[in-house]
Amino acid sequence: MHGMFALFILVPLLVLAGIVALVARLFRGSLSRRQPPEMEDETRMIQEIYTKLSRMEERVDVLETLLLEESRREREDGHGQA
Repeated sequence: MHGMFALFILVPLLVLAGIVALVARLFRGSLSRRQPPEMEDETRMIQEIYTKLSRMEERVDVLETLLLEESRREREDGHGQA
């Protein structure tokens, strides 16, 4: 039961918090007076993190689907044996 809680609640919340933090950092960075090469490196790094977070979100969605399908199959098998 705790694993399901982590999968359905904590992981999406962590992904959302990461995205909010990246957006906040992006806005703070655009207001400061940094040199262009530093901004380019930071922008590239933030884009890479965002891409990886998006991939992780897709993986979590797939895992949720697999778990729900497995749970549904177990319920169907349980009802058929009774």
